[in-house]
Amino acid sequence: MLRAGVSLPALKELLGHKDIRMTLLYVQVTQIDLQREYARARERLARLHPMPPLPLVPSTKPLMKDGIQQITLSVASTCHLLEMYRRQLTNPVLRRTLTRLANRLSKVSAELRRLPASSN
Repeated sequence: MLRAGVSLPALKELLGHKDIRMTLLYVQVTQIDLQREYARARERLARLHPMPPLPLVPSTKPLMKDGIQQITLSVASTCHLLEMYRRQLTNPVLRRTLTRLANRLSKVSAELRRLPASSN
């Protein structure tokens, strides 16, 4: 019944138990059950806190007019989105890889800020 979506308190009432501990004696929680519940919780959280869209530079606007500023904004947006995505990951290897990439992008962003705004 739990796998069908019935809550534990509701199952307790359905079985006529006075104490939840009695219901727990008959319930077996498997690893698959835990993984499924964890995935459901993550999906609910993802719907509550969606990743923001990446603001892209419109292709109709000439990039050379204020190119360094637009590139700097794009790199900053990419850094932000990369960090938001990285925080959602559970894989430690992938998290470390994305942390290193974010550090590289931060260094690129710092170098871009040092450049003059217009270099015609």
